Amino acid sequence: MRYNPQNNSSNEINKSWRRTILLFTLAIATVLIALVMYLLQGQAQGESTTYAGAFIPVPEPVIYGNDDENIYQGTDSELPANTYDYVHSEQDEYYEPYSPEQYEYDEIDETSEYDEYEPEPPCNIVTITLSAAGDTTLGGDYRWAGYHAFMREFENSGRDHSHFLRNIAHIFYESDLSIVNLEGTLTYATEHEDKTFAFRGPPHFAQILSSSHVDAVTISNNHTIDFFQQGYEDTVAALRAEGIVYFGNEFKTIMEVNGIKVGMFGYRIWADTTYNRNRIRAAITHLQDRGAQLVIAYYHWGVERENFPEQYQINIGRYSITNGVDLVLGAHPHVVQGIEEYMGRFIVYSLANFSFGGNANPPDQDSFIFQQTFSFYDGVLLPYADKNVIPIFVSSVRYRNDFRPTIAEGADAERILGRIERYSEWLR
Repeated sequence: MRYNPQNNSSNEINKSWRRTILLFTLAIATVLIALVMYLLQGQAQGESTTYAGAFIPVPEPVIYGNDDENIYQGTDSELPANTYDYVHSEQDEYYEPYSPEQYEYDEIDETSEYDEYEPEPPCNIVTITLSAAGDTTLGGDYRWAGYHAFMREFENSGRDHSHFLRNIAHIFYESDLSIVNLEGTLTYATEHEDKTFAFRGPPHFAQILSSSHVDAVTISNNHTIDFFQQGYEDTVAALRAEGIVYFGNEFKTIMEVNGIKVGMFGYRIWADTTYNRNRIRAAITHLQDRGAQLVIAYYHWGVERENFPEQYQINIGRYSITNGVDLVLGAHPHVVQGIEEYMGRFIVYSLANFSFGGNANPPDQDSFIFQQTFSFYDGVLLPYADKNVIPIFVSSVRYRNDFRPTIAEGADAERILGRIERYSEWLR
């Protein structure tokens, strides 16, 4: 048999083709087996999702919350705020559990300068608002029309003691200390001095003061002893029965107001004499030695119906301030006089009439209430002045005196304040 080279080449080609097909078939089989295994694994782990025709398994997230027994299922944006511990494996080599006690509540280092805290000291400022008014005669002289007009007004009011000062009582109520000059007596005594005017009212008229929040009165004036010693003692007893503080003459009084000791004294002063200066200085020393932190003097002085103070008033007023008085008040002229500021203190030369039963129809009804607010720091008076002048009429009607002081308004108020300013200018 002869050898044929072409047949031998064909056999080699056929063997090579069969090997290629076999390898391709094995490769496809391997891929299919791997795909089946992968799909079976995904089916076991959770639901699957199809994307663009491909079947891709997506495992469901499992994150533990506060309680290991409760499983939180959701997206990352819905994670509880304190799931930090549970998204880490405690088997991690560098895992360190979150400890609130360690990171949020460390004890403060008391030695650190940033941790030092000193509370603000309490406010030690204390204020006292004082309101002062002038000549107050409850009743009058039974020989003159003023007394009978006053008593008639009282009867017509239904015997209402608060009737007379009702229009200004709120000013005294809102003040810490209110003072008037009680010019007259409260007594049933009938024997009196031989003089043109002897003023008295029944002892129960002290209720006119207490019902309208008058705290204190000076009883040092030229009508204090109109009914002799009996009338004087009856007046003091009537004031004491109503709880009204009194001062003047031999009485030098300390009254505690808002925790501040306020000393008050008063004299009748008709001249600038050594005697008057000595007793003023003695009164100031007496009050200060007993702890007075504020000293008020109320003098009965000057000339009736004169709008400008006498030189001796100016001298005595300034002498009082120089020696420790914090406020000088004045009465007796029955008309308005000026106000002087001296060494940071005020001298009110005449507060004029107030509820004045000594005259049924005074020709000058202008008057005022002087107010001043005193401020203390740790019990020490601060060196600045804060005053207020309230213009008033001595009557609620103009054609007669009904003894009911009333606040002036509008043009009347401006006119009264203008008068006080005019009388004060030359004192500067």
